[in-house]
Amino acid sequence: MDNENNVGIQAGDFMLDNDIITKEHLNEALELQKDNPHRLLGEILVTLGAVSKEELIMALQMFYISTEQDPKHIDEWLDQDEIDLLLDNMQKS
Repeated sequence: MDNENNVGIQAGDFMLDNDIITKEHLNEALELQKDNPHRLLGEILVTLGAVSKEELIMALQMFYISTEQDPKHIDEWLDQDEIDLLLDNMQKS
């Protein structure tokens, strides 16, 4: 499994541990990702309706703060540039 998927799984586990998604949602998203490895886990969760885009963004913000991954780019309210930066960081990690 590559590093991008590891970050997605870590973020998925974070959302599960914080009752943002259910175990069933995470398992379904991971199964779908096997057939679509180019899609990010968060994107799949939004497509499934497990979370809204806004909920995903807030969850990613909390995840990055809790893991201290690039916290200087995260503030209380995210603008589009910051959202793009978070998504780019997830893809590069």
